[in-house]
Amino acid sequence: MSIATGLLRCSTELLAMTAYIKFMKILAIDYGNKRVGLAISDENGKLASRFLTLENKSLGSLIKEIKNIILEKNVSKIILGIPVGFDGESAQTRNIKKFAVELGQNIDIPIIEINEIFTSKMAEENLLNADIKREEIKKIIDQEAARIILQDHLDNKDVL
Repeated sequence: MSIATGLLRCSTELLAMTAYIKFMKILAIDYGNKRVGLAISDENGKLASRFLTLENKSLGSLIKEIKNIILEKNVSKIILGIPVGFDGESAQTRNIKKFAVELGQNIDIPIIEINEIFTSKMAEENLLNADIKREEIKKIIDQEAARIILQDHLDNKDVL
């Protein structure tokens, strides 16, 4: 094989890899003891959308569902909301960190923890301002909180 042919093959493979990486999505998780809200990015990593609410029946079944979503949706990274308040670490923060450790032991993609304090309140305000009925808000508030966490990450990922 000539040097030119080898370089052409390498550049073709690099372009294919770049195209593959470009179309991977980011999944955000708003973990709760009863419900877990998910949001997902578009393929370009610019826009976050509400995705799904999972029932938190057990850690094992939750992780299994998330692993399936990672494969189905071609997820390359997870953003996990961690509430870090002014009073330090809460019981909920410890629960989420335990979940993060268990999830990390079961998947092969990075998990980035982001402070999500006040996102539930912001999510409720967003949904009320969108004239969504209170009965519906309960069904999607965790998704909206995850969307806020993810959109914040997408908007600030290039900022040092």
